[in-house]
Amino acid sequence: MTLLHGPAPRTSAEGGETSQLQAFTETVFDCLPRVDQRRWAERYIEALLRTPGKKSVRRLARSVSDSPTAAQAMHQFVNASPWDWSAARQGLLRWVRQTSPAVRAWTLAPAFIPKRGEHSAGVHRRYDPGLRRVSNCQLGMVVLATGDHGPLPVDWNLYIPHDWATDSALRAKVRVPDEVCGPLWSQAAEVLQRVGSGFPGRQVPVTAELSWLPDREAFLAHLVRSEQPFVVEVPDIVHVKHATSQSAGSPTRTVRQVLADRAADGGERQHVLSLAVALPGPARGRVRLRLLAQRSPSGSARTWLTNLVDRPLPDLLPLMRQPRLATLAVDTLSGDFGLQDFEGRSFPGWHHHTTLVSAAFTYSRVRASSVPSADGARARPAGAVGAATGRSILRRPR
Repeated sequence: MTLLHGPAPRTSAEGGETSQLQAFTETVFDCLPRVDQRRWAERYIEALLRTPGKKSVRRLARSVSDSPTAAQAMHQFVNASPWDWSAARQGLLRWVRQTSPAVRAWTLAPAFIPKRGEHSAGVHRRYDPGLRRVSNCQLGMVVLATGDHGPLPVDWNLYIPHDWATDSALRAKVRVPDEVCGPLWSQAAEVLQRVGSGFPGRQVPVTAELSWLPDREAFLAHLVRSEQPFVVEVPDIVHVKHATSQSAGSPTRTVRQVLADRAADGGERQHVLSLAVALPGPARGRVRLRLLAQRSPSGSARTWLTNLVDRPLPDLLPLMRQPRLATLAVDTLSGDFGLQDFEGRSFPGWHHHTTLVSAAFTYSRVRASSVPSADGARARPAGAVGAATGRSILRRPR
């Protein structure tokens, strides 16, 4: 489908204000074949940065254009224009590498997107930890690259449940490709593999908090098989065995039971425990892992598994913190960048929207950290320790 028209040209004052954004979008979205598509990408990102509150298409269009047809054209660009979101995300990842070459972690995080009705791509009933109840939602999976500017979203998957995989008519209606299917853990692993392929020859550690992933033990087995370095927070119901138990028939125990045994031996006095364990199974059991448990003053514990068995604990602590920083980033994507405000139902539209939201967030973080403060110093990288607000960088001329 053809776009109605390109966005109106800027005035010279507005053009000077957004020249950096223009250079950013020209770099990230150079894969878009048409000039009008690249201009709409720039305007959509500009609108996400500028528009307060809910990011409906009408409000976005109104913040960057006075044309009465701008909202229709913007909606068409996101929902119907056949541009390649994968190529745009590769462009975003290349830009992140240029601005923050020392990517120190890939963090996998969920994004629960409440939806009304049953016809948006991938919508299903699922427990939402944020709402603390089962809700009608889409489940997005985002990978964030952590470097000098904090966690930056660089790739996404939209989980397509089994019920959708078996309903060809439903999939066709919202343009879900036939090849998008498989258990949740494999769709999570797929998005990690994509970003990793953009860094050939480098072993960037994977971090995640896995309580939201019901088939988390299959995901852990995948991480072990892939030999990807990882530090992942796990619930205490995950099964492990002692690393010295090599026989296939040796009993497995939950992390909770392992910690209870340790406490009975006097280990409860330690603030951070480090134990040698392995995953169940004869093949995986030969791969030594490390179970880390951090106790709170109340006696509860957070637990992690890692295959970085020879790294000193101070080197692992920043990786252990990444999932919580990623959660803050996802909250900011939802609250300040319109992640949950996509009005279409289609699978391509969802991926277009999340790509543009990711680009706006990433630009705002890097741009904010490059603006000198009042004393002439550079601003602290947003998200380096926690997620800053994602509120407007751009301001529409009065």
